[in-house]
Amino acid sequence: MLPRHLAVLLHRGIHAGGALLLQGPRGAGKSTLLRHELPRHLYLDLTDATDRSASRRDPAAFLARLRRPAIIDELQRSPELVSHLAAHPLDQPVVFAADLRLPLPLPTFELHPLTRAERQRRPAMPLSLLGRFTPAPASPRRTLSTDEPSPPSLDFLWRDLPLLLRPHDLDRFERFFSLLAQRSGTLLAQQELARELDVSHRTIVRWLQALDACFLTLRLEPFDEPLSRRLVRRPKLHLLGSTTSFETEVVTELHRNARHAGLTPQLRYWRDSNGLEIPLIVQAEPGDPWIPCALAPRADPAAEARLHRWMRLSGLTRGALIQRAPTPGAARATPILRYALSDL
Repeated sequence: MLPRHLAVLLHRGIHAGGALLLQGPRGAGKSTLLRHELPRHLYLDLTDATDRSASRRDPAAFLARLRRPAIIDELQRSPELVSHLAAHPLDQPVVFAADLRLPLPLPTFELHPLTRAERQRRPAMPLSLLGRFTPAPASPRRTLSTDEPSPPSLDFLWRDLPLLLRPHDLDRFERFFSLLAQRSGTLLAQQELARELDVSHRTIVRWLQALDACFLTLRLEPFDEPLSRRLVRRPKLHLLGSTTSFETEVVTELHRNARHAGLTPQLRYWRDSNGLEIPLIVQAEPGDPWIPCALAPRADPAAEARLHRWMRLSGLTRGALIQRAPTPGAARATPILRYALSDL
């Protein structure tokens, strides 16, 4: 099993006492992580009909029967237990795991699929250092995994989607998912999607909520700084893990690394009516400086020039240029630092 960066934070949360929630997309490795890191915990899986029935019939009695630290997996399978936890704070050493986003009053951690750093068995670059520090090249003696992240699919979701969608929606939803994968990293156009799929706008909103509940999408709101320009105000939608867009690959990697470090970063974009765009503007934590990023699969002087221009307009003094592979040549003294996707 590859080490997961979240494991350290998870142990800290467990040692603090009380219950906690580990959530994230299906197939991210939550059950594997918990059973590997907590081998002495009692493991209960609510896909088991007996345990699920007991948790739904009388949640309080189900929890009271636990005599030692426990893991309760597939929490979303028991709505009654979720409602009980929402209304009654739990002071027991129980780790809950869920494949759907559950707004519970518990310390909550998110586990996503393996990042590049985890696949390569190296620390991720702290998001707070983006634009301020360039990591040294990996040692050539280090053995790195060449496995690449897999694009998202609905295969893992068919057990969860019936909990979120009407049964007759599922075939049309598959086409909707395919369209989003093709358009990942573009402006969200809900009315256009509704017309193309011949469904109502309300249905598109509901489907987007279902994908968000499954941790598969991330919306980038526009950076609210006009800079004397007329701005585009629609959000951008990224289907996390999609490989059809280099922009989405970068956003996915930064988001997952941050969530595995226990952070909730602010990710924005900026575009004016003339087409000047900064595809990603990052703030690691509240109070940190914003870092604008140019994203280009290959060396692109025009993208770097746009970033320089925007930095002069905004007054920000540090930026980042992220490419798929490192750019050969000596480093230059510049307020824009260069990164390869493998540096993140």
